[in-house]
Amino acid sequence: MSREDWEAAQEAEEARFYREVEWKRIARTLEALYGAVRAGDGSVRTRERIGRLEALQQALMGFPEALAA
Repeated sequence: MSREDWEAAQEAEEARFYREVEWKRIARTLEALYGAVRAGDGSVRTRERIGRLEALQQALMGFPEALAA
């Protein structure tokens, strides 16, 4: 394995790690927002935030067109 191959593998692993961390952050935020909705917060702002975060999750799963909606 050349140094370039090793660096590429390390960069890919780092990118995977950061995607996982971002996914977990989004999931925690969504759970809190879903809880707020269940508790009676049906505001437009909360629904918009949920929509944006769900679209971001879709983009992380490989569907970037979800961000255009």
